[in-house]
Amino acid sequence: MSKKKSFVERYQDNDTPWEINRPDHNLIDFVTSLPLPPGPAIDLGCGTGDNSVWLAKQGFQVTGCDLSDIALAKAQVKAEQAKVHCTWFQGDFLQTTPLGAPFSFAFDRGCFHTFAATNGCQTFAARVADILADDGQWLSLIGNQDEDRGEREGPPQLSASQIALAVEPFFEILSLRRGHFDFDHSPAPLIWLCHLRKRPFSE
Repeated sequence: MSKKKSFVERYQDNDTPWEINRPDHNLIDFVTSLPLPPGPAIDLGCGTGDNSVWLAKQGFQVTGCDLSDIALAKAQVKAEQAKVHCTWFQGDFLQTTPLGAPFSFAFDRGCFHTFAATNGCQTFAARVADILADDGQWLSLIGNQDEDRGEREGPPQLSASQIALAVEPFFEILSLRRGHFDFDHSPAPLIWLCHLRKRPFSE
């Protein structure tokens, strides 16, 4: 089963435990603590749009990207209810450049690590670099393989060394720190919060 079919079918079946119907506190903390100036932003794997809508409320010009038309229809309703504008892109950003590029900020809440099983993380990182402006920044929430989670269910995981190997040809890692996904169940899965800046002249 392809990655696209898996995620599309899970939205069709309403089997989406990652959807929490609020913006992730990790994103809020990141944007407000830097602070990160508003600009063109892309939310990769945006799902039903809570993080995209929150970014738009902060003044970002947001493109939310997802494979599922069901998720994006729900995202549009949320944007309308919040009285903000977001651009929605249904498709694979690895194949087609979303409207709004180049972006100054990219966010993914558990999208990058889904490519670990196919050894596609470096391809993913290279593509993020392609759609970011010079000095563009990327925040990725990544399942943490370096700390034992026991029998805890959760997302795919990467080690710190695997992350570095995938991203460093294209990005400078500004910080890589331990955290937890913002989930409704407990205990929340362990993650890496990876803050990156595009290297000059990356290709």
